[in-house]
Amino acid sequence: MKKLLIILCCAVVAIGASAQGKLAVNAGFLFPSTLNATVGYEHPLSYGNAVELYGEAGNHWQEKDFWKGYYWDGGIVYKHRLVRYKNGMLRFRFGPQFGAVQKRFFIGLEGGFEYSYVFQNGWEFALIQKNNVNFLHGDTFRNGLLLGVKIPF
Repeated sequence: MKKLLIILCCAVVAIGASAQGKLAVNAGFLFPSTLNATVGYEHPLSYGNAVELYGEAGNHWQEKDFWKGYYWDGGIVYKHRLVRYKNGMLRFRFGPQFGAVQKRFFIGLEGGFEYSYVFQNGWEFALIQKNNVNFLHGDTFRNGLLLGVKIPF
């Protein structure tokens, strides 16, 4: 698992050396009863498309114990531009993910949509609708909304 993480990070750093990337920070609520926070690096491609390497942590709370259902995961998402507006963009997101929930590992797929609005200083506001399908554990489906910012560096 550690080797896979290192290989993904090295690949993104090598790709990102030639273009201006963005630090993406998102937080939101996913159904059922899940809080989520995401940090990622977005590398722009041609025609408004992008690739994002991300890591996230969340908590699927239970009635009796709030902190019992924590999880973490990471993955890579390809973002295909669907519509370009004057100061915004609508993209389709799709990619694999892997992680752990309550000390049990899982693999999964993520899909969804992302709308981003660009400000004059280069920062972006992002509204993300995400759907996760995970395998090998009990928390199979998660979907919901995240709000966030993207900071160029």
